[in-house]
Amino acid sequence: MRSGLRAYCLGGLLQLGFAHSGLPVVLAVAALEPISPARALEVPTGPACLPGSAVAPRCRDLVITNQPPYPESQTPQLPVQSFDPSFTEIVGRTPALIPLATGFGFSEGPAYLQDRQGAGGLLFITDQIHNSIYVMRWNGLDARGAITPASWEKPSLYRNPSGVADGQTVDLQGHLLTAETTGRRVSITRDQQTNLPSPETQAPTLVDRYQGKRLNSPNDLVVKSDGTVWFSDPSYGSLQFPPQPAELPNHVYRYAPATAQLSVVESSLMMPNGLAFGPGEKKLYIIDSGAIQGPRTYFPYLPHRIYVYDVATDGRTISNKRLFADVSPGFPDGMRLDEKGNVYVGVLDGIQVFNPQGKLIGKFLMAKETANLSFGGKDNNILFIGSTDTLWAIKLNTRGLVPVRLRADP
Repeated sequence: MRSGLRAYCLGGLLQLGFAHSGLPVVLAVAALEPISPARALEVPTGPACLPGSAVAPRCRDLVITNQPPYPESQTPQLPVQSFDPSFTEIVGRTPALIPLATGFGFSEGPAYLQDRQGAGGLLFITDQIHNSIYVMRWNGLDARGAITPASWEKPSLYRNPSGVADGQTVDLQGHLLTAETTGRRVSITRDQQTNLPSPETQAPTLVDRYQGKRLNSPNDLVVKSDGTVWFSDPSYGSLQFPPQPAELPNHVYRYAPATAQLSVVESSLMMPNGLAFGPGEKKLYIIDSGAIQGPRTYFPYLPHRIYVYDVATDGRTISNKRLFADVSPGFPDGMRLDEKGNVYVGVLDGIQVFNPQGKLIGKFLMAKETANLSFGGKDNNILFIGSTDTLWAIKLNTRGLVPVRLRADP
């Protein structure tokens, strides 16, 4: 999903502001909660939020504003660029992008779990800047099928510290899987109720070593229909946290929980990042974000690409690496597919959408750097977007390719 190192520099030289015109947007506006500037300055960020720091507990004091108005620095319209009729069909005639909450250091790793009954569920969001995971209650759409202020509740702190959690996903049993940068592992939360009363409890480890060596800094992960977990492990952790040396090459792994077997499926990428399976799991898309090599760096001649591979019939290996898309400005990060095989990817200027042939068909132009996104909601047609400090949602005329998972605990 997102390179962990960028979290602490808010994108470094890549963080830009944009203003665009577009289609009308329906926004939910509510009274803002007062935020004391002094209090905001008191909340530490980055390495100061790691365990062992004397001020780390204060990282839990972050003030999250629910139902914020559209930021004054941004256009009051949803900036949509459509380059193909298929994208226009996806967003509809009057798309409505809704700001759900703001105040995060850098919103990452959205993962949605549906309640076993009713229209609601839980959305988990990581904040690498503050070494935290937040949870938001999603109540669903109104009778007209629209997102309203009643559709969601204010996010609350779910886990801190979080191992500088980055990408997240959900397994077939409804457990939350988290890629941890400084935790150097993939953790598993089997009971989502555990952290609701307190953020203290840490999740157990699913996998943290390969051939006896510690993983570098797991970044993004997906779960295949056979239950195996595929995840990227670049060395961003060692670049951002020098006491955390990389012990392994930068790999993409396949982990089989049934046998506890971990195997390398891709070793040729400079900085493997986001990944997603295509329709029927016949293809695997993997991002190489090698253009970022350290804090406040960007090398345009290094990879900022999405590659696509064929998945073997046994579902265990991949082959036939080929370029799917060169992505700019900046570089691609988190990635999801819809039911038609269109690829949605978070980039510097927002969300770019490619059709299965690799053609750019449209963009959601966000005002701030956008790293991650995920489909969710009962009908799997809500796109949740993490864009720097703000969490957004938009209802689309399509569904996510990966089915919505039910929560493990009733």
